Amino acid sequence: MNFANFRKPQRYIGNEWNVIKKSPSGKISFCLCYPDLYELGMSNLGMHIVYGLLNQHPDLFCERTFMPAEDLSTYLREKNKPLFSLETKKPLNEFEIIGFHLGCELNFTNVLHILTLGLIPAKAKDRKQQIVVGGGVANPEPLSEFIDVFYLGEFEEVADDFVKVIRKYKDKESRLRALAEIEGFYVPKFYEVNFVDGGYDFRRKYEYARLPLKRVYVKDLDRAFVPQSWLTPHTEIIHDRIPIEIARGCPNRCSFCQAQALYAPYRERKIATIQNILKVAYEKSGYENFSFLGLSASDYSQIEELIDLCSDYCQNRRIGLSLPSLRASDIVGRLYRKLSKLKKASLTIAIEAARAPLRESLNKRIGTKILFEAAKILKSVGAKSIKIYFMYGFPQENEEDLLAIGEFLKSLSRSSHIKLNVSINAFIPKPFSLAEGFLMQSETVLNKKREVIIKNLPQRSRVSVTFSSIQRSIFEAIVSGSDREFGKVIYRAYSKGVCFDGNRENFSWPTWQESMVQEKVDPKDYLNRQAKNFPWSFINSKP
Repeated sequence: MNFANFRKPQRYIGNEWNVIKKSPSGKISFCLCYPDLYELGMSNLGMHIVYGLLNQHPDLFCERTFMPAEDLSTYLREKNKPLFSLETKKPLNEFEIIGFHLGCELNFTNVLHILTLGLIPAKAKDRKQQIVVGGGVANPEPLSEFIDVFYLGEFEEVADDFVKVIRKYKDKESRLRALAEIEGFYVPKFYEVNFVDGGYDFRRKYEYARLPLKRVYVKDLDRAFVPQSWLTPHTEIIHDRIPIEIARGCPNRCSFCQAQALYAPYRERKIATIQNILKVAYEKSGYENFSFLGLSASDYSQIEELIDLCSDYCQNRRIGLSLPSLRASDIVGRLYRKLSKLKKASLTIAIEAARAPLRESLNKRIGTKILFEAAKILKSVGAKSIKIYFMYGFPQENEEDLLAIGEFLKSLSRSSHIKLNVSINAFIPKPFSLAEGFLMQSETVLNKKREVIIKNLPQRSRVSVTFSSIQRSIFEAIVSGSDREFGKVIYRAYSKGVCFDGNRENFSWPTWQESMVQEKVDPKDYLNRQAKNFPWSFINSKP
């Protein structure tokens, strides 16, 4: 196949720096799939971790594939050729295990497209020997018809157990049964779910299946696997830098935040561990840009010392080191004099609400006066912009809260003289968040609220505002809160060609509405949430 015939052939060539190629003879074959384009998948830290983690085992080879763009997808379908791995161009249907990263509900149809492009049946019941594994998803139920086994939580904690099972057992049923006995794995077909007396009744079919299920997490972040020979693309990707995870989880308890629950408990890496990761990754990859990764980097308890120790190493080698997410209070306080050492100091802040009473009701503890001071400091050390997130559609908000967004941005722009990149999104009640039982507001109500916000926004060149699609947000609320029945809708929409819904321009709300009608699924069942419990209530996410 001549990849020069396709747009961005670097997406499919696969000969990146530090790529892992093994002889397949006598080895377990695993293909790691990301249901979006190469540029997004290669920016995902989890993909790098799982790829390196599995390839540590000498009797297993792990290769990768990504959702191909439309030109290659069309070619494969017309020629009836299977989608392939990047490393050796091995057809997808020749792998024993297919693994998916499922972090975005809007890409669920892409999962089915990848399978069928690889000439693999989309439904689990139609696959005789191949096992499809899914991870990174909060609520697995809408995909339970398509995924053979989910891992719940952080894969590093169960990777060795997974490989031992695959190594010991050779047939699909024995592998699934053995995995079902291990904490952190969920095999949907071993359970039945019924809606009884206004709630979900979840039962196991076999004694060896665990119930309730529990998310697993890495106990010691310093001992967790970190890729050292960093896979370095030949083309620009979305986040073209090596992220070094300095902490996992979040010590804060914002009511709307799903990540806080899914990545609990809060854990930090030691400074010495982080220094070593930085040094080895630089020496083995040649990357010249790094970032310290955390839900809020400045929550790291020794952030000042970390910057001091790492910035000298980076400056001597002209390595760019950035902190993409800082708290305003830390910029004003302990980090003020440290920022000049960084190549890129930025403030990405999710303020969510412009008025203090609403922020307090959301348990979002941010002082706006401190934010104004932080903006001036960032301007003084050369930062060009601040990224700010707001949300609307909370049940407890009023018109004053909506108008306050514009007033806040006007004041901040006047006082800081720095560019403000503002993203305003509709509130989506997500599984496992403290707000999982809240109701998503209707499209009519959200449109009216958005109009109120727009009318009071500042008309300034230094203020750039984008809104999320209300229809797409409502759909995200539907699918993230859905149960097994919604799998029929996903399959119907996929059959109609729905693909790349994660891309705003491709989202097809009319097709989803039509699919729900045809499958006799009422979205109000998921949006209004009158049930006694949730489709995901059988999973314990607490550490």
